[in-house]
Amino acid sequence: MTDEDFWELIGTLDGVVDEDGADLLGERLSSLGAEEVEAFCARLAGKVRALTGLPLEGRPVPDVSDEGRPPIPLVGDAYENLLYAVVAAGRERYEAVLADPAVAEGEEWDAGETELLVDVVATVLWGVAGLDWYEEFDPLLSGLPADGRWYDTRRGSAWKSAPRQYENAAHALDRALNDSAEWRAWWSQTGLRKIKVGVAVNADRGLENVERGRTIARAEFRMGRSYFGDSDAAGLRALAVEEGTRIMGAIARALDMTPPPPLPSSSR
Repeated sequence: MTDEDFWELIGTLDGVVDEDGADLLGERLSSLGAEEVEAFCARLAGKVRALTGLPLEGRPVPDVSDEGRPPIPLVGDAYENLLYAVVAAGRERYEAVLADPAVAEGEEWDAGETELLVDVVATVLWGVAGLDWYEEFDPLLSGLPADGRWYDTRRGSAWKSAPRQYENAAHALDRALNDSAEWRAWWSQTGLRKIKVGVAVNADRGLENVERGRTIARAEFRMGRSYFGDSDAAGLRALAVEEGTRIMGAIARALDMTPPPPLPSSSR
């Protein structure tokens, strides 16, 4: 994929990220082969990475959401959103900012929905190439040291109202699995680097979904609204163990693995 090809695809956004533009870009990317999608992602990451080398973080850059109020210094997610907004704005505006970062403060940006760009790119990359954007390309994560986990959990809504006993037991199980040589050996049969597991509680329905990618696997589990019930402390700790058993069994079946070993004794 040439630079011209990349900017032609970005042009489907028409200068700003919104749902219609993101959907159109997703359709265009989905029609490409895995190699071309990977090349697009590499160029997108490279463009954003180039912007991170500029003195943009912490500068008061105007955004349409300011609605006439003085712009505030951009940090965190707001800063990241600006980086993608500059790329989405197209080649001319991108290169102007790259040549002179002060240009960013002289223009008004629309960065409020730029996460849609990352979402659609990540979705197509996984669907077409079996690669995880955040693991393989994300320019703001690529410089971080590897954490060494093979079992990477994200419990999302499980933590918003989770009883403390369940939370502590689930965290302890996660640590024990990652620290266990027996479990690492079990996982090694897949030839994959890690599995990323998402757990949601109080979902509308139960769901188990495990997908194998090229270098990692991903799994999603949604638990019913009565998941925690009226369990006492001991019951909540037991629930975390039952959850681990259920998750590992589903992973083993989906990836055609040998049965998982017993859970680490420190988590039971």
